[in-house]
Amino acid sequence: MPRLGTTDDHAEFAVRLYTGLLVENQWQLDRAWLAIAVLLMTCDVWRHARWVPFHGAPVLTESNQYRLLRGGAPNKPLTEALKVRDRLAAELGIDRKDLCSAIGRFFAHPTIVGLQPNNPRGHAFRSLVAETISRFGDPELVVHEEVSPRELFPGFDFGNRSKDARIDIVVQRNARIVALVTTRWTYRHDRVDIIDEALAYVPSARRQNHGCRFFGVTAEFMAARLRKVIDQSSPKLQNAAIDRLVHLNPELPSDLVGRNGDLKDMWSLENMVEDSFNWQ
Repeated sequence: MPRLGTTDDHAEFAVRLYTGLLVENQWQLDRAWLAIAVLLMTCDVWRHARWVPFHGAPVLTESNQYRLLRGGAPNKPLTEALKVRDRLAAELGIDRKDLCSAIGRFFAHPTIVGLQPNNPRGHAFRSLVAETISRFGDPELVVHEEVSPRELFPGFDFGNRSKDARIDIVVQRNARIVALVTTRWTYRHDRVDIIDEALAYVPSARRQNHGCRFFGVTAEFMAARLRKVIDQSSPKLQNAAIDRLVHLNPELPSDLVGRNGDLKDMWSLENMVEDSFNWQ
């Protein structure tokens, strides 16, 4: 299926790296999450306009969450990050001490390395999710990026959404809108755009197509933030605007670190793409 719409050169560069990883390793949909992790996860932090090594583990949330306790033992968030390091190393078939040099490949490129990472990572994540739907999903679908809601749904009032607002991903079947997707690598507890965008855009989308789906896709790691969206999704809330919260790999913030109950209603990226054959 075609993927249309983005004009962000850095995001397209991320897609080229992603394609190369998939081809080089012969990875299919079940490993797409790993390719994205290799590109967009990093063990470094952005300080004083440069990347600085941190604790030798993937930085999965705000860096101030990670610290060493008296005596040098890692605190709970850092312990969890070290477990993710070990899992990624096992998936890649490398020693865990080598994991940090194997990930963050998007940011290591000379055209990206000097850029403040938030915007490039956000745009890249959007395009990588769109490319995953396009590459592995129903081939009859058309995937658009960065679509103006006012052009998509003329005549609707989107309240406090800015005049330049864009829907990250819009999916069509035979020109009929069948899914809207919002992507957030991470998000703050007090500003959950996934919920705000669902409430803003889903009513107009479902006026056109009652079966239109809405997904929020993230790599967020903090359980409280994930639960905030899960509680507003269809497994928990009748007539919810959000069908599912989708995680890059839901095992990482749940089973791997011992949270195997309250996050069970998340879907994986693989689940969502497989479901695309049902989008009508």
